[in-house]
Amino acid sequence: MSARSILCCSPAKAGVQGVLARRSIWAPEAPAFAGARWPNGQRGFTLIEMLVALSVFAAIAAIGVGLLRSSVDTQDAVQTRLKAMGGVNRLRAVMANDLAQAVQRSTRGPAGEAVPAFVGSLNGFAFVHGGAAALDGSPRPAVERVAYALVGSEWRRATQPMLDGPALNAGDRLLDEVAAVAVRYRDDTGNWGDSWNSEPGDRLPRAVEVRVSRRGREALTMLFLTAPTLPPRPPAAENPAL
Repeated sequence: MSARSILCCSPAKAGVQGVLARRSIWAPEAPAFAGARWPNGQRGFTLIEMLVALSVFAAIAAIGVGLLRSSVDTQDAVQTRLKAMGGVNRLRAVMANDLAQAVQRSTRGPAGEAVPAFVGSLNGFAFVHGGAAALDGSPRPAVERVAYALVGSEWRRATQPMLDGPALNAGDRLLDEVAAVAVRYRDDTGNWGDSWNSEPGDRLPRAVEVRVSRRGREALTMLFLTAPTLPPRPPAAENPAL
């Protein structure tokens, strides 16, 4: 037997060949580069494909975040708008209720001076109205004197539960951030004026127009009707029997 045949049939070489054969069957070597095809036909992602996929995912995520933020901002704006509309509607209801129940009743001030039933200026007005309820449960007439006026940058409503003697209280804020207020009064002949005095005869205006200018918002114009003025009482007929 030659030396070459002995070398080929040596156990050491046979063992190496067996190891190489088993590796080629059970553990194929990795492809030389990403994206190459594996022996079973599968194919991996290249680096460029991974970067493109991540870029697309990032763009979709950014668009989703933007849409979510936009929806949240829209919801906040709607809630703010609804809150503002609710405040204006409450203001209209309160003023309409007071003016619709205005009464021809003059009062007395803290010093005993006579106060007309309805007094109005360009920035506010005061009058007596019915339908008032006692807040503390104590008995009192169902009338009170109420005033609406611009105080600083607030449109406020003040009340005077006892008609004769005490002054109006500080009042409650109805609107804030008010830049200006313009009030007009309509008389029986249809003319409008910037002021009103119910003398003589405790006469009431037919209608009251309030225009409120607020910072950063459109001007709000409100028109209210007052209670109908009672006709003057006819003079008492003389009794012929006397």
